Amino acid sequence: MKRVITEETVAQELAAGRRRIVAPATTTVVTPAAWSKARELGVAIEGAPASVRPRAPRAAKAARAPEPGAAERVVDPSGVMLVRGRSVRLGSFTGAGPGKDIGLLDLVTAQDGAPMTAGIMSWAREDSFAWSLDYDEIDLVLEGVLRIEVDGRAVEGRAGDVLYIPKGSQIVFATPSRVRVFYVTYPADWAASASGPPNARPAR
Repeated sequence: MKRVITEETVAQELAAGRRRIVAPATTTVVTPAAWSKARELGVAIEGAPASVRPRAPRAAKAARAPEPGAAERVVDPSGVMLVRGRSVRLGSFTGAGPGKDIGLLDLVTAQDGAPMTAGIMSWAREDSFAWSLDYDEIDLVLEGVLRIEVDGRAVEGRAGDVLYIPKGSQIVFATPSRVRVFYVTYPADWAASASGPPNARPAR
């Protein structure tokens, strides 16, 4: 069972004179409230250095499936946050409708004190989906081809391309094969100030 770091944990560590909490993503869950409290109190939450990480036998490591919907994050007392790309494991996004196999993970959200949300999303051709945006979005194509279908036209971006989708757009997030994108949406709390259409993404 994973250790859970809460805002109470952060306060207790600070009271004990410790301003650094080691929280490896593989053995620890950090609540959003804990991230906020740590930033407020100037406590760093970070993954364990390689030298102190427990080493698992090769067979056990190979058999262990990565936990979905997780990433290792390091927060500096200044508020600067690092998300380690190699640790990102996408969770499932069900907001696009039944039968869609879409991977998604928000890496930065309003709970981190950010005015925008950023994350990674991935899907295959058969999982393309219609969407209405109540926010502005920028997408950086990491792998594959991202096709934005709008008003009977299609705009395609390939690895390294950046696409901007303005607020109010009615589109289809599509791909002719498979795609993985890094997205930034603004504002982070758009769902709090807009009723949104039935298929609107929940606040990320």
